[in-house]
Amino acid sequence: MNKKKNCIEDKQQVTTYKIFYGLAIVLIMYLGLSLVSSYQDFAAYCEAYKVSMASQWFLGLKTILAATIPCMVYASLTYGLGYVIKKIDTNND
Repeated sequence: MNKKKNCIEDKQQVTTYKIFYGLAIVLIMYLGLSLVSSYQDFAAYCEAYKVSMASQWFLGLKTILAATIPCMVYASLTYGLGYVIKKIDTNND
């Protein structure tokens, strides 16, 4: 009975860090989507107000970074948590 319980606990620990890795991948995909949509919104803004994108480059950079940096931080955080959980799991064995 004790062997079965240990086997179940091992499977739960293995899937825990994989969940964090998967979440990091999803967040990186969302980062790409945010990057593309922010650029398209910036291009539409420049077209609507009849200004060149080169003259408003700093505004474009700020809006794109404001949309993508939080995604990168969250993705790095979730990947790091998964890495730490995996290392703790392997050190306990």
